Amino acid sequence: MKPSANLPIQKLLDGEFLRVTRLHKDLNQLSVIPHRHDHYELMLVTKGEGIHYIDFKPYGVKPGRLYFIQPGQVHLIDKFDRDGWLVMFGEELFKLFVNIHNRENETGLLDSYTTAPYIDVDDELNSIVTFLIEQLQHECGRAKADASLTLHYTSLLLLHANRAHIVQHGQVQSVGLNRGLLHQLKQLINLHLRQQHQAAFYAEALLVDIKKLNGICREATQMTVFELLQERLLTESKILLQTSEQSVKEISYELGFNDPAFFGRFFKRHTGITPADFRNVRMI
Repeated sequence: MKPSANLPIQKLLDGEFLRVTRLHKDLNQLSVIPHRHDHYELMLVTKGEGIHYIDFKPYGVKPGRLYFIQPGQVHLIDKFDRDGWLVMFGEELFKLFVNIHNRENETGLLDSYTTAPYIDVDDELNSIVTFLIEQLQHECGRAKADASLTLHYTSLLLLHANRAHIVQHGQVQSVGLNRGLLHQLKQLINLHLRQQHQAAFYAEALLVDIKKLNGICREATQMTVFELLQERLLTESKILLQTSEQSVKEISYELGFNDPAFFGRFFKRHTGITPADFRNVRMI
């Protein structure tokens, strides 16, 4: 999805293959304002409680919770005392992981559309996760880190986290052809959302009957294709309203609404307030 030009990018990876650092409230000045990441991020909380936002949806931060945040997602975390770990890595490492563990891509915690981008870590899993993070920190501290070890430690982290996510959140896994179609659908939505709001466009592009595509989509996301499109449009609307200097009218046109009044009704139907009120309230 096209990023807002006015939204800052939080660059914590600084060109490294992987980086491990402590989680604390003064890590980066962008943390308390809406920003996007240029990297993948595992965030393990060990101390502190509060709220953070991923794509303008609030999630609780508390000890024993592990989040997975993807590049391009809009992130903000309130300023409160906290501690934990951040494991950050770029597209290169993630693609290597996906090439080896293809069945994990876009499933469970790694699903870019998941409504639960976190797991709660019990004592047993916490021991495993903490050990792997410590090994990664040790490896990154070497004069020349071993890329293979780094990849495999990170892969183990992702595999353990993804398995826990599927157990905790009960996500149904699409397999075979259906899984491939769902992945293609998500890619098409990211490319065409601002121009194409109708489910039929995506069914035709994928050469799939709309009823079948709705069934696949509902199984994996609990939403039809149309509902998924509406949810993504609403998220992008909130991003632009909170971070762009464009007028509500300009935003409505950018998102593909021919009539700003219709955009206003769409937004109020889903949020209970008008776009102008949402912008003025500055909810985060």
